[in-house]
Amino acid sequence: MSEKVLVLDLTHGGEILSQVFASRGDSVTAVDIYGTASSEKKDALTRAGVRVLSEAPQERFDLGVVPIHCPDRFIGPASLGRRITAHQAVGELASFAMPTVEITGARGKTSACHVLAHILASFGSEVLLHTSRGLGTVNAQNHRSLRDKVSIAPPSILALSLEHPPADVGVFEVSLGGTGLADVSVITGLDDNYAIAGGTKKAFDGKVQMAATARVLVCPASERDLWAPHVPPSARIITFGEGGDVEVILPEHLELGKGAMLSVRWKGREFFSRLPGSLLAPSYSTALASGLAAAVAMGVGMDLAVRSLATFNGVPGRGDVTREKGRFLIRERNPGVSAGSIDWNVGVLERYYSQTDIGVAIDPVNVKICEKLDLEDVHKVLMKHPAVTGQYVINMPGLSRGSSGYLRIDGPGEVMGKHEVLVHCIKEGYL
Repeated sequence: MSEKVLVLDLTHGGEILSQVFASRGDSVTAVDIYGTASSEKKDALTRAGVRVLSEAPQERFDLGVVPIHCPDRFIGPASLGRRITAHQAVGELASFAMPTVEITGARGKTSACHVLAHILASFGSEVLLHTSRGLGTVNAQNHRSLRDKVSIAPPSILALSLEHPPADVGVFEVSLGGTGLADVSVITGLDDNYAIAGGTKKAFDGKVQMAATARVLVCPASERDLWAPHVPPSARIITFGEGGDVEVILPEHLELGKGAMLSVRWKGREFFSRLPGSLLAPSYSTALASGLAAAVAMGVGMDLAVRSLATFNGVPGRGDVTREKGRFLIRERNPGVSAGSIDWNVGVLERYYSQTDIGVAIDPVNVKICEKLDLEDVHKVLMKHPAVTGQYVINMPGLSRGSSGYLRIDGPGEVMGKHEVLVHCIKEGYL
């Protein structure tokens, strides 16, 4: 039986939902609430039989799809017989023939996806890997890129299910929550319970969807009591972090560019591996612990999972370490770059690596993202670190040299030789 469906938001994958609803015979109205949809996107929807509007009409709809981040004011005069989020809509419309893992969280979710994909691929699986870095397949021999920089909004999972890329298992990064499709659901952490939906909701309201639909939930031990009340009675919970089921331990003193001995505690036993020197190991603590917990939830033995990390070289642009002319360059290139993440990485360099001469160079936003990088907040954070001896902004329009606490430069190479360590940060990604 066909329904009258209202889909809000054509910025975060609403066009995918609209087309699938229309393909099953529903009468669909799609609303471009942010006014960002291109004429090509609108024309494609119109050809698919979807009515495209700039505001919700004063009509009654059987079903309304309202993304969790969408303020209620965009519903306007419309009335909805049933209301669901975009995550829930994907859960109802999509299906996979292979087992899947969904990973969300305030920090480390992309890296956790790559850790898990590496472990699964090391033992023979062809892994379909979908993160903000792109879509690709991973096996023991190589990582093949299919698309660069893709959306991690929930409708992207629906699009994947329609493509049916051949793989043995899927590992998907999802923004703000889960769809209910996953065999294993991972929350890397809530951290800052930031405001969403124009300040009317919190990040918790999005991520709780992950817990509420989980079969197996992987979450930080410190947040177990936060998520456990929302998990179905039949679901299993595996925790990670201090006091959790999976604990990752690194030495207190490390040397940049040198490997780090990793110790993992699980079920009363301890497992060891040596991480390569190409990654800033302490910055991967959450990703390693959550990825290992997800791997054992998927049936991989912990001894084998830990052993495979000896060949995990990190994620390009996620705390990767290179050495040039005796100086170190650390790259942070991802949507999660923030004052908090920069604070963390500089703190890691000070605490674990005893660095006392650190330069921080920030690129302006070069790809559309939801949350802009606040340079003033970054400056305040960096001023708390005595090891930071230089703050730079790369080609920031309107910023004069030496203003706002930063020196404007043309590129990281301009100051590479001035510091023992240069941290190069670029906040980028797709919606």
